[in-house]
Amino acid sequence: MGGWPLQALPEEEPVMNNSQAKWALCGLLFLATTLNYLDRQTMAVLGTEVIKDLGLNNESLGWLFAIFYYSYTFAQFGVGAVLDRTNLRWAYGIGVIAWSLAAAGSGLAAGFAALFALRLMLGVTESVNWPAAIRVVSRSFPAEQRALGNGFFTSGTSVGALIAPALILGISQ
Repeated sequence: MGGWPLQALPEEEPVMNNSQAKWALCGLLFLATTLNYLDRQTMAVLGTEVIKDLGLNNESLGWLFAIFYYSYTFAQFGVGAVLDRTNLRWAYGIGVIAWSLAAAGSGLAAGFAALFALRLMLGVTESVNWPAAIRVVSRSFPAEQRALGNGFFTSGTSVGALIAPALILGISQ
């Protein structure tokens, strides 16, 4: 007995046999990942406007960036464990709704403290995307298609980063 305490989980059988359904699901993961990256780019694109509107300085802006990335990074440790023990559909759906509310609320924040709290919430709730999406792909695709499925939804990161500046600036005008 006294071996390594973590045992490999048995390979999960794909739960989706319908090819169109699993690719449609992967398309939804792509859209969620694109939204995830749009949300996180907003502060970078509008940073100078946020400084002016809220009367902040560069240090405050730095803290707003930092709290997002700290909360995002550390929340992933717990999120993965939660996703392993809960209904994946509900947990992922709640995560998307929560990060959308945090992002929308950021636009309504009237000061540094509120924006700080919302950026923290955005980091925690956006951390759901990766572990959940990878688990969805692993449960929906056979082993020989998982890399393609993961590559497809992951490309949402680049699409989100590419369209963020024009879209965010267009909306903010």
